Amino acid sequence: MKFKSVLDIACGIRYIYSKLDICSSLSRAILLDSEMSTKIHDIEKAYDNINEVLPLLSKPTFASAINLIKIKLSELKDIRSSVIRLKEGAILDDIELFEIKSLAIINNDISSLLSQFNTESIKIYDTTQVLNLLDPDGNRITSFYLYDSYSPELTKLRRDYKQSNYQDQEITFEISKYEEIIREQLSSSLREHYLLIDNTMLSLARADILIAKCLQIKNLGLIVPNVSLNNKTEYRGLFNPEIESILKNEKREYQKTDISFCSEIPLLITGSNMGGKTVTLKTLALSQLLFQFGFGIPATEALITPVSEIYLSCGDDQDYRVGLSSFAAEMKRVDKMIKSLRRGRFILSLTDEPARTTNPVEGSALAEALITILSKYRSMNILTTHYNISNPSCSRLRVKGFENGKMNYSLVEDTGTEAPHEALLIAESLEIDPEWVELAQKELNKRN
Repeated sequence: MKFKSVLDIACGIRYIYSKLDICSSLSRAILLDSEMSTKIHDIEKAYDNINEVLPLLSKPTFASAINLIKIKLSELKDIRSSVIRLKEGAILDDIELFEIKSLAIINNDISSLLSQFNTESIKIYDTTQVLNLLDPDGNRITSFYLYDSYSPELTKLRRDYKQSNYQDQEITFEISKYEEIIREQLSSSLREHYLLIDNTMLSLARADILIAKCLQIKNLGLIVPNVSLNNKTEYRGLFNPEIESILKNEKREYQKTDISFCSEIPLLITGSNMGGKTVTLKTLALSQLLFQFGFGIPATEALITPVSEIYLSCGDDQDYRVGLSSFAAEMKRVDKMIKSLRRGRFILSLTDEPARTTNPVEGSALAEALITILSKYRSMNILTTHYNISNPSCSRLRVKGFENGKMNYSLVEDTGTEAPHEALLIAESLEIDPEWVELAQKELNKRN
């Protein structure tokens, strides 16, 4: 799964991406094309790099250097096609040669800026040989020219052409021949270094991404998580940055959540509508994605288990393009998740209110049956519901609910099988038409 393929998952990942201050289009392309890490070693390596750079941001000298490095990185070009052409034996044109020279200069400048800091997470290659080929006069300026010093014959021809007052077309033809010979010689010499050029370009792009991730951790109040080795995931102070930002603009406070779950047994979260269950599932999906793409995590503490696939079934899944109702679309999505489990995949499934769009009798039966199926597999499975669920094959949390006239979104352990009845309290707190609420309460009283 590539990063660009998860941006449309409705969990807040696009917001995080939009807040990532990446300097170059190349770096952004590299990030979008990056694969989700599923191996513990790869995830730990990504966070080792962040842990090395992150403390340096508090040092004024490094912060100053970072600003200069970001200016240099903004000049980084995507020259992957030129590197391929070079490898395949093409003669590079002046623009391509200029871009390779610029890359070498940017690399040398960044190397100089980083030399005062002891960091191994940003790998800098030595491109001196490449730079010497493209800048034989040692001017070290970001422009390219087929210098006279490349060829005495070219020097003489250019002098003769100047003396002819730039009128002798035969000399022009001879000059163009010599210039093409020089391009061919330069391309041949650079071909020996094509791998160095490619590695330098990619290394600078990765440095751009790494710096952006570290700055984002600092700016959004994220943390570096711990990698779980026992298939247990725990969060303390979990929050959704996008929703927190919206609430902050409305002068309202986000209530952070603590939650833990494991692969041994599915977790069922109960609570009334408007209880924050959907936000919790979306934030868990967001955090898992951020974790496996090596970003900071929105929490005060986090211990996270890597998975091979992430499934979020949340909201209205109706799809008019393929003629599927909300219920049909949801069933197809959950079925896909079950098929993945049956193939032996270790997944994180987050299913919000399964079968909510059908009648309550059949809906609760489908939810009960889904819990039974999920309990057969060692995976990370979380469901929410406002149905009454009696299935013993799951652990339970519930939204704490109304306290002193206000909603408390904390999750607490629950041993009951009946979902909280708080719809009328919520309606009343929203100042819904009092007659409607009163009549509904009378109907409830008749049934009890």
